[in-house]
Amino acid sequence: MHFLTGLNVLLALATASNGSPVKRTNDVEITFIGAANAQFTQNFPVDGSTVSVSDVLSISHISSSDAAVQCTFHGIDNSVTTVSGAELVDVGPPQTQISGSCSATGSSGSTTPSNPPSGNNGGQGENSGNIEVVFIGAANAEFTQSFPVNGQATQISNVLSISHIELTTGGVMCTFHGIDNSVTTVSGAELVDVGPPQTQVSGSCQSL
Repeated sequence: MHFLTGLNVLLALATASNGSPVKRTNDVEITFIGAANAQFTQNFPVDGSTVSVSDVLSISHISSSDAAVQCTFHGIDNSVTTVSGAELVDVGPPQTQISGSCSATGSSGSTTPSNPPSGNNGGQGENSGNIEVVFIGAANAEFTQSFPVNGQATQISNVLSISHIELTTGGVMCTFHGIDNSVTTVSGAELVDVGPPQTQVSGSCQSL
């Protein structure tokens, strides 16, 4: 009986080694890219656990080739970089990465909530997708960026020094982190001052 159980396990492992979908449940290979194309790779378990990054190279870009995995990496100077699926993402500003965690995303059907903006059917549908946040600097310079309303930290790629952050969607709370350690919380449709003004490096939003 025990012999058969062990044999089943061996067969399962042999089958897993043949199919890439099973590989995603184990780990994912991430490429960290620095200046002059210096780079290294490291495997991360796809179970949400936080793993230390082993190399001290200053990193400018992080790349994943697995479309069904989302990873978040934390830098030594408080950067937060999220790589969703198979993409290359900039790290801003470039810095040594100290830890990362990865988890399998569901099927791409979870992206469909992007449609709700067309409806006034109620804030719930809108809040289940992405919301747009306005970042305002000096002399009315500004940019907008979309954030998922799932609590996931998202990197902000624009280096404009920000004085105010504006949210036009009710029923949502967002928290933003600045390059000089500012923490700015915007609850609902309001405009909030950033003090002191500074580049924003990451933000996360969730429904109230």
